[in-house]
Amino acid sequence: MAAPSQQPSWAPGHSQEAQLLATLSHGTVALCLLYYTRLQRGRRLREAARRQRIARHHRAQARSRQRFALLWLCRMLVRSPGTDGLCQEAGGGGGGLPCLLRERRLWSKARSSAFWETVRAKAFSPWEWVENFRVAPGTFDYLCAQLRNAIQRRDTNMRRAIPADVRLAMTLWRLGACTEYRAVEQLFGVSRSTVCKILRDVCEAVVGILTPLYVRPPDPAEVAAGNGFPLPQLAGVLGSLHVPIRAPNENAAGYYNRHGWHSVVVQAAVDSRGCFWDINVGCPGRVMEPQVLCTSELYQRAQEGDLFPGASQVVRGVQVPVYLLGSCSYPFLPWLMRPYRNEVLTSAQQRFNEYAAAARTVVGVAFGRLRGRWRCLTKRNDTDVSFLPTLIAACCTLHNVCEARGDAFQSGWMEEEEEQPEEHPFDDGEEEDEEAVEIRDALASALRG
Repeated sequence: MAAPSQQPSWAPGHSQEAQLLATLSHGTVALCLLYYTRLQRGRRLREAARRQRIARHHRAQARSRQRFALLWLCRMLVRSPGTDGLCQEAGGGGGGLPCLLRERRLWSKARSSAFWETVRAKAFSPWEWVENFRVAPGTFDYLCAQLRNAIQRRDTNMRRAIPADVRLAMTLWRLGACTEYRAVEQLFGVSRSTVCKILRDVCEAVVGILTPLYVRPPDPAEVAAGNGFPLPQLAGVLGSLHVPIRAPNENAAGYYNRHGWHSVVVQAAVDSRGCFWDINVGCPGRVMEPQVLCTSELYQRAQEGDLFPGASQVVRGVQVPVYLLGSCSYPFLPWLMRPYRNEVLTSAQQRFNEYAAAARTVVGVAFGRLRGRWRCLTKRNDTDVSFLPTLIAACCTLHNVCEARGDAFQSGWMEEEEEQPEEHPFDDGEEEDEEAVEIRDALASALRG
């Protein structure tokens, strides 16, 4: 007997299940269509928004190009001769083209430069100019002319460059007053970061352009003729100065000097006019004067005989070269004299010490005028240690420029001299150089009472 065949799902016995399946299929299709419609609509909206953004960007670029072309045309019209009338045709009150040229960018912060506008209007008297900028007006114009090509910047499409005279004025104000950067920012209407950058640029320009002209050894012929010192063949006096600094992050103990504060050492050779003709900057304050000397280029050149070659003279039968004078803390060499240290001195030796003490006064005066004119060397300097040699060298060069041009030094700038610590005599554990002793004795016997 054959088995009964299975009835298909669409048979009349299953009519209810078929109807339910059909209903569910129609609902799923409708839901899919709904989601598809929404996706298409969202896609169209995003595409429309993207096209609007592109259109706005293109319009902004077109406006920027038109604005640049208009500003360039205005600048050309203003610079070209015979167009003064065009600049005033847009109405009174400085409208028209000058207004477009002076238009302030929206992203720039508005700052006041009323102080410099007052200075530029020549409202400062010569005394006030020297008091605020530490140089005479004529010296300021000379410095600006010498440094203009190095410190001037070009205008860009986004902003105008700060003029060279403003850059120089900000630097001189910062060096002379030792004020904080925010004070300079308020006076000159320049951001603090820009003040820091301008200070570096101007100091580097001074060192690169003016230092080779104003900081150089004297002419041996002038030294032979007297050079203003009471001792013959004396080219200059050697001295050192400690410049206070903020404790650096690295090797702070190395900069802690014997006076009890952090500093860097400035070694300088000074002529009879009080100008520096050799400077060595950058050694930490813990380093002693003889060590600073031995690491300097001056010492290397003098030891090799390249400092003043062929400029010796015969004094009392002894060949005396051009030499420097130092304190008892420096080594005793044929080219570096120092006073006698004997307990009992002859009249000639005592006379030499008196002449040496009179000659060494130029070092204290030179350092005093340097610190009095550029106050940044008297207070704790917060400048980066790596930039300090450039800043101090720039101050020494500007000091020489002012002295050479005869700028007045106000007595109120000079601070009261601090008590100098006792000098530690240099002791290298060896006998004194025989040639140096012979030269010093010849000089002492040649002096007249």
